Amino acid sequence: MPRNKVKFALIENENDRKLSYKKREKGFLTKAEELRTLCDVEMAAILYSPFNNEPKVFPNHGAAITTFEKLVELPTLKKSKNMVTSDEFTKKRIEKLNDKLLKVRKKNKVKEVTNEMYEMLKCKEISIDMHPYDLNDLSYVIKQKLIQCLQQQRILPFL
Repeated sequence: MPRNKVKFALIENENDRKLSYKKREKGFLTKAEELRTLCDVEMAAILYSPFNNEPKVFPNHGAAITTFEKLVELPTLKKSKNMVTSDEFTKKRIEKLNDKLLKVRKKNKVKEVTNEMYEMLKCKEISIDMHPYDLNDLSYVIKQKLIQCLQQQRILPFL
């Protein structure tokens, strides 16, 4: 049975909020234990909440202090090696999405020109106001299709 989608907002009812916190805290600590065991990583977590008098420390107080001391003693270069600010992350994400967009636009342009080529083969006339770049793209697609066709018929095996 699928779970309902959770709307991320403050739970107004104090008892519901506490119940939700306890469930999620238990799930978080379970996942942390699994990650530590399965991947053999050293990790520590400190959970502060208004529902407990003392903070919860994972896996235990001594191990958490040792882990945090090791983190503090790391050279700055190693500490910041995999850290990314939100601005850097956003810029990288925008670059990736722009690259994806460019590839999709290129694919669409090729499909568009290919359709135009097939329309021409059905004796449709070329529009008079066609841009020279579009004509150039059309000639490229026609050339590629001819090469592909000739290679399939083994007339031009080395192209």
